[in-house]
Amino acid sequence: MTDTVEVLLVAKDNHLYFFDALTEIDVMSGNELKEITKLDSKEAEKLARYQLIIFMDSGFHPEYAKQVKKYTSARLVLFFWNKIADKRLELLLDTKKDGSIDDYYSFDPIEAKKFGLYHNSTFYKSCVELSKQTPQYDLFFGGNNKGRRNMAHVLENKFGNLGISLNLFIIEGNEGHKNRGYLPYQEFLEFLSPSNGILEIMQEEQHGLTLRTMESLFFQKKLVTTNLEIKRYYFYHPDNIFILGHDSLEDLPAFMNKPHKQLNADMIRFFEPQSWLQRFFCEERLEENGLYFDSNN
Repeated sequence: MTDTVEVLLVAKDNHLYFFDALTEIDVMSGNELKEITKLDSKEAEKLARYQLIIFMDSGFHPEYAKQVKKYTSARLVLFFWNKIADKRLELLLDTKKDGSIDDYYSFDPIEAKKFGLYHNSTFYKSCVELSKQTPQYDLFFGGNNKGRRNMAHVLENKFGNLGISLNLFIIEGNEGHKNRGYLPYQEFLEFLSPSNGILEIMQEEQHGLTLRTMESLFFQKKLVTTNLEIKRYYFYHPDNIFILGHDSLEDLPAFMNKPHKQLNADMIRFFEPQSWLQRFFCEERLEENGLYFDSNN
């Protein structure tokens, strides 16, 4: 359906993560959108060609939706790609009062149900070809601190006692590309090439699939995660995913030595941009399509 539907994605940064590689969808930063609508320019008139405009939660302001409505009759969606808490919960409540957004979605099926939102998964697109090389270390954890640094060091010691090496790349701050030590995403991914797997440390009460999960799926890396809900997703396989707090830590070395289990291609394709976009036009629940999430498990 999206072959004939024009879609715009509005993000905090249009060069975020893999967004430069997106060909299935136009991408614009929130600041760029604000400028072209504020100036009432010819560029703003081009918004009329879109039938769907998806605002990512990071960097979103309700004013964006108000301004866009002057130029387009597109369906406006606010997509929460992050946990709904604190400022994002305020954003949800304030935006609902405003009434400019048509539909609300969360990447987390549990939070979507909790807050009465629609649900669509996260999405991902491979933007580099990782080189094949002999792993130099077992696991890699990279990202903003967000309270995870201490746990990362605790796990580093525990893993070390089991002979499991962990490479850490942690930066401070909440300003994205402005954070000290920030690397462009394609450079960041180079850390994955010499790693056999990825460590994923979830924020408290977070259940949705993160970028780390997507990287493990698309690059066929082992995943060691604190996400207790990941066992309910249909791509879960015990040879590929080790769940901290569920699996016995003493079994981690044996897990790391097992070959990676090849998954059904449809399970990977499910998270690609075209599939993700199509689900915004589909009324069936993701839990029922047999590829995604077992809500009864």
